[in-house]
Amino acid sequence: MSEVENLEATQNATVETEVVQTPEVEAPAEVESTTTVSAEEPKQVEVAPGTDRFNTLMKTLGDVPDAPNEQLISGLDEKSLESLPDSAKGMLKHLMAQQKSEHQKQIDSLKKQNESLGQRETRIKAEARKLIQNRAELNRVLLDPKFQAFLQQANMPEEKMADPFTKEGMEQRIQKSVAEAMNQFQKPITEAAEKARQMNAYTEFVESNPKMKEKTFKRDVLSLMEEREKQDRPVSISDAYQMVELDKMKQAEEARKNKEMKARAKSNRKINRATMSSNTETGDPVPKWVTEKGYNGARGHSARIMYLRDNPKALARLREQQKSRR
Repeated sequence: MSEVENLEATQNATVETEVVQTPEVEAPAEVESTTTVSAEEPKQVEVAPGTDRFNTLMKTLGDVPDAPNEQLISGLDEKSLESLPDSAKGMLKHLMAQQKSEHQKQIDSLKKQNESLGQRETRIKAEARKLIQNRAELNRVLLDPKFQAFLQQANMPEEKMADPFTKEGMEQRIQKSVAEAMNQFQKPITEAAEKARQMNAYTEFVESNPKMKEKTFKRDVLSLMEEREKQDRPVSISDAYQMVELDKMKQAEEARKNKEMKARAKSNRKINRATMSSNTETGDPVPKWVTEKGYNGARGHSARIMYLRDNPKALARLREQQKSRR
């Protein structure tokens, strides 16, 4: 489970692996020994040209307040601008045009930077996926039956070997030494490749199940896997996903039922209050509005029957009245 929690943290790391030369084992042509995730510094936003000139011109006006005077701004109207000299109007229009142009340039620069960052993110993700695939492919090479058969020579007992002074005996001992060294060498590579395989499976699962991109949902899935592993009852990520999803569906259904029950209870309280108010006037357990305005889509006598069916207290009171009349 600890490996699953660290899957996302290792996706953008630079990893270099060495391909092991093994007897009679053909590695796939597309396996890359080294994949490097490039990193580029984001470009700094350039200050639009002309800003310094604008600031210089503004200084000639004296101290410019940090915030505009709201009362002064609200008091400006067409007449205020029309009263300005034509030279002042022209200067204001061109200053505003310049500021608008520089502002648009800054916006365009930020858009280009965002696009560059987006492309960089896409490239890093693609390189990370390629790295994972290459490490998984390397694991497949190391688990090749021919290579594993060669490693088994490390377990050959001395008594089963030929005479050490013969050519066959010398070759057997050389192969055993090489197999022992390869066994020690391949262990960390195989472990790393196995992690890459798990990472690849995890990445594909997240991509095909959008809910795993939700922090709360993903945390619940990983917590369930960790808890089950502590109980020596491990579950796969797909099984944990289905269990969490089912649990959340049950919670949503329970919340819906509780909401309906509260709404129904609130409605019954309103009905009871209306019934009590009506009873003080007529003595009839069924309020007047039931037959006048209708109840649950029914009107007249049908509305009265439906109301009594939904209100056992009113029905009991009506039966008591009927009994007292007999």
